[in-house]
Amino acid sequence: MRHFLLIILICLSPICIQAEEKFLIGFSQCSAGDWRENMEAEMERELMFHDDMEIIKLQAEDSTLLQIQQIDELVKKGIDLIIIAPNEIDALLPVVEKVYDSGIPVILIDRKINSPKYTAYIGGNNFDIGNTAGVYIANKLNNEGQVMELLGILSSSPALERMNGFSNAIDKFPNIDNVYKIRAKWNNELVTDSLSIIFKKYPSVKAIFSHTDFMAEAASTVVRENFSDRDILIVGVDGLPNEGGGIELVKQGIISATLIYPTGGKEAIQTAAKILHNKNFKKNNLLPTTLIDHSNVDITRMQFQNINALQEDITKSKNMLERLNGRYREQQILLFVSLVLLTLVAIFLAMYLWSFKRLKISNHNLEEQKEAISAQNIELKRLSDELEKVTQERLRFYTNISHEFRTPLTLISGPIDNLSKTKNLTGEQKELLQVAQKNISILLKLIEHIIDFRKYELGKHDFLPVSADLKKHFEDWNGLFAEVAKNKQIDFRMEAVSEDDFIIDFDVEKMERIYTNLLSNAFKFTPEKGTIKVLIEREIIDEKAFVKVQVINSGKPIPGNKIKDIFDRFYQVGSKAGGSGIGLALVKGYIDLHGGKIKVTNPSGFICFTFSIPVNQEESIVSKELNKSSEAIKPATENEALDIITQIIGSEDSFTFDDEYDEGKTTVLLVDDHPGIRSYLKSLLKENYAVLEARDGIEGIRKAIRYVPDLIISDVMMPGIDGVEMCSHLKKELSTSHIPIILLTANAQDEKRILGFESGADDYISKPVNFEMLIVRIRNLIEGRKKLKAVFGSVEDNNEKIADSIKPEKSFIDKLEGQIEKHIENSELSVDFLSNELGMSRIQLYRKVKALTNYSPVEFITLFRLKKAAHLMKVTDTNLAQIAYQVGFSAPSYFSKSFKKYYHKSPSEYLKEIRNL
Repeated sequence: MRHFLLIILICLSPICIQAEEKFLIGFSQCSAGDWRENMEAEMERELMFHDDMEIIKLQAEDSTLLQIQQIDELVKKGIDLIIIAPNEIDALLPVVEKVYDSGIPVILIDRKINSPKYTAYIGGNNFDIGNTAGVYIANKLNNEGQVMELLGILSSSPALERMNGFSNAIDKFPNIDNVYKIRAKWNNELVTDSLSIIFKKYPSVKAIFSHTDFMAEAASTVVRENFSDRDILIVGVDGLPNEGGGIELVKQGIISATLIYPTGGKEAIQTAAKILHNKNFKKNNLLPTTLIDHSNVDITRMQFQNINALQEDITKSKNMLERLNGRYREQQILLFVSLVLLTLVAIFLAMYLWSFKRLKISNHNLEEQKEAISAQNIELKRLSDELEKVTQERLRFYTNISHEFRTPLTLISGPIDNLSKTKNLTGEQKELLQVAQKNISILLKLIEHIIDFRKYELGKHDFLPVSADLKKHFEDWNGLFAEVAKNKQIDFRMEAVSEDDFIIDFDVEKMERIYTNLLSNAFKFTPEKGTIKVLIEREIIDEKAFVKVQVINSGKPIPGNKIKDIFDRFYQVGSKAGGSGIGLALVKGYIDLHGGKIKVTNPSGFICFTFSIPVNQEESIVSKELNKSSEAIKPATENEALDIITQIIGSEDSFTFDDEYDEGKTTVLLVDDHPGIRSYLKSLLKENYAVLEARDGIEGIRKAIRYVPDLIISDVMMPGIDGVEMCSHLKKELSTSHIPIILLTANAQDEKRILGFESGADDYISKPVNFEMLIVRIRNLIEGRKKLKAVFGSVEDNNEKIADSIKPEKSFIDKLEGQIEKHIENSELSVDFLSNELGMSRIQLYRKVKALTNYSPVEFITLFRLKKAAHLMKVTDTNLAQIAYQVGFSAPSYFSKSFKKYYHKSPSEYLKEIRNL
């Protein structure tokens, strides 16, 4: 059979060679128009010389949102490379970076983005175009006069660079005045509507620089129809050779000159071929421009006509060659198919004869194998019976030896019980006897652990869950460790993270083994005067209710390479640890039995065992017995054990934490690329504030989102993302929009200050900085935020106090209160649920709410419930118990306690006061 397939592959190999796969190129065009049609025509012509490449083109019709969707669509089609003409600089930044990061080469054509994440850029030198236009106009005006500029969309790089190039040229001629810039946004109607008005306002305008030929044509129409007495020089950009293009407009005298803006279509395909074939290429390719006026328009037209004629001849020759190649391939395929068919007939005949012979041999072998399998089954049955017998003997042995241990323990416990009943014992003696009794009980339980572990290994364990209060049982079992905690001076306590009840389904006996094993382990490895804390809370995982328990103790962390083995049987972290090494294996087995999970982590200076079990046990879990396979007690992987750490620190590899960060102190973030500035500011502020530092705007954004500081001071001019962009980003981000931001800059122009304030900055201070004034501004802004906390954190409604300056924060509080109002009757409403609804992480929500109200999210939910309850007392006659349930309290007693905490009077006293008014 193997030889048969080899022959077929050899026969078909020429056909396969012909069917060579082609590189697939995606092209995302931002808009339509003659210039862009020329670009696409250049691409198609260049593709004629690259048989191994084909292109898919999508056009976004000037819609940034549509272009983003089309780029995603092209990626899903499995493209090998993408060419993008971005509609806007910033809006397409995330999707372009995502494509680039996925490994797909990205070629930007015509327009750029504010990121280095692209493979190559091809486009006209827009700065040089603007500069050339400026020099040309200045020379034509004899270096004096007023000019006007018709701008494109400034969120696109061509318009921005042309404007900067033109300004650069004009600035060199002091007598040339650029009196007005019309933001025409590539729109002829905007040019027509506004140009007549502006001409009347500036009657001395002698020249117009338009960013496109079609806007220049619209300007020329306005001049001819309304201001024919003026001799105005009009210069456009594009210089298309087709009918109605810029060259034709110059020839007809409609505009004075045009600058050729090369499309780059040909160069884009050439660069794509180099990238796909792993050849050297240039990353940034700026194409030169040529100015065309009446002096060279005729010769330029002739050159373009000759080029177009040659391109048509090339296209015809290419099409003819493709037809001939197609016929040749068809004939080749027909020949090979005929040969293959003849070969297959001969092969099938030989295979038939060979298969018949092999079938007779196989039948004989099958009979022999059947007899051997029958003999093996009989032997396996015998071995299975023997193994079951050995298993029963092992269980019997462990049971017997446990009883042998129980006898001396009983003889010890009896006299101790009698001694404890003696009347003349001192308090200390009674306490010591109680300790002995407790530890006798512990020894008995340890003996039972050995039996339980063997039963667990052999799959003989029963699972008998009941509905009970888990927290109450924990409190009872904590008493077993009170004396140990006292002797070692260990701070041992248990806390319920929420007010929820903890009545769940669990096997009491096995849960006691789980809990006491984890506590025994904690006390064993906690040094004297250390800390052991047990945290218990409810959580929702995949819409299913769980109870999460954390046993946290101070002490030496578990080495990272030991975590993956810690739940293996007989495994011990160190040779001096003591014990049998089966406790944690048994703990994991019992948690698995409950349908839960356990993991271990190493927070700073602590060891934390975390396990979760379902609140309600499924019937299938209640009735199951453990499988005998080793997978039943397979330890958690190291990745699982470190999962919670990954969630806390995020996924940014380049992110660095600040050793001096103090969450309890007012925090200021300094963002400046100059280390000397940061160092000096830090020396001024560190006495009163916790100071964080960032080297640039990107790091500043990350640290602001991570730490949510109380105030940010940032330089404006920085590499990458500057201070204004950083400020704009943070003010739009929900988790950081409330943070006051002070911008420091060496540029004191009003235009720059306006840009700074438009980005959302709270202050804009010019250099050299008066640091005394800066410190006062810092103090005032932080004090202002404290007053804001007073507004949002009051138990009274303060909507009338909300000023315009804090409306974004009010909007956030309104959204938060809206979610609480929507689910107010749900007594189990959690912070996790609210953070998901608001599109924030739990820690970001905590810091945002804490910064605005001085309350944690849990306290804020309680406060909102109480406000709602107070309102219902005023406007309804509902009794207090019903009001408590309506606003989400699980019990009237808890409602009364909470109400008195915030309002300093009981609900009944409050109700009496308002009804006596």
